[in-house]
Amino acid sequence: MKHFKNILLFAGMEQNEAVVNRAVTLAIENHARLTFMDVVQPSAPRGLRIVDVAAELDEVALKEVQDRRERQLAIAAEYLGAGAVFDVVVRHGDPATEVVRQVHANGHDLLVTAVNGDSATGGGFGSTSRSLLRICPCPVWLLKPEIHGEFDVVLAAVDMRDPNEAHVGLNREILALASSLSTHERTSLHVVSAWDLSAGASPHHGADHLGTDSGVAAQESTIQQRVKSALSLLPAAKHPPHVHIRRGNPASIIRSVADEIEADLLVMGTVCRTGAGALLIGTTAENVLDLVTCSILALKPEGFVSPVEMATKS
Repeated sequence: MKHFKNILLFAGMEQNEAVVNRAVTLAIENHARLTFMDVVQPSAPRGLRIVDVAAELDEVALKEVQDRRERQLAIAAEYLGAGAVFDVVVRHGDPATEVVRQVHANGHDLLVTAVNGDSATGGGFGSTSRSLLRICPCPVWLLKPEIHGEFDVVLAAVDMRDPNEAHVGLNREILALASSLSTHERTSLHVVSAWDLSAGASPHHGADHLGTDSGVAAQESTIQQRVKSALSLLPAAKHPPHVHIRRGNPASIIRSVADEIEADLLVMGTVCRTGAGALLIGTTAENVLDLVTCSILALKPEGFVSPVEMATKS
């Protein structure tokens, strides 16, 4: 399995035992340092926006931070005999922003957290979860333990429509990590890739050719070859992955396949735009959050710079 060396667990006040156990197990198996983190959100009257969360804390806020720190220390202490090295960090401010600051300042290579959901059924992803997917530079593992405790089925979603180097690299990382996790967890591995006519998957045919039967067949063949080529780079496995290549809306296809195979974990990319659009998560990734019910492990493309990091440097 890919070795993570500096894992951050953001569990907040509502500590979920399954999430903590997953993070601790990952740390032990990877011989990694694990940091328990909590964030105390600033309180303000309704309608008042908190602008400077770095301002000096008042006595009430300091007491809350200290209480949270003691609680995190008590939780970490329960695992001291497990063989991992633990740290505890408690910050005051916006949760997603403070978590990303911690990741950037301390070089964490994986963030593990429970889904901050919008629905009691666990189907929705709340504002903190979405923000972390948008702005966190390291892989983000959003766990939904209330729906899937153990992992039996891992689904890797790759987008083979764009042949540019950055996109190909992200697909390679997704497949490598999903394959590694599947082998380690002894789960079945599925790979899904969706395509449509608007993507121009085949560079060998003109626009007039796209709507014909031969044009559709050519695009599908191109996607199949790209998936096959990407999978050939993975280590040999006892059971090869199940491949699902389908034509249609990517988010809908991913959700459909995830439901069909009863996926426990979806490994996917969150392709963010650069510059002023860095806060925008990729359209497919954003839509997937509203559709799937499984846990998600999301990766950023190489070279992604968080807006929090850019603000720190300015």
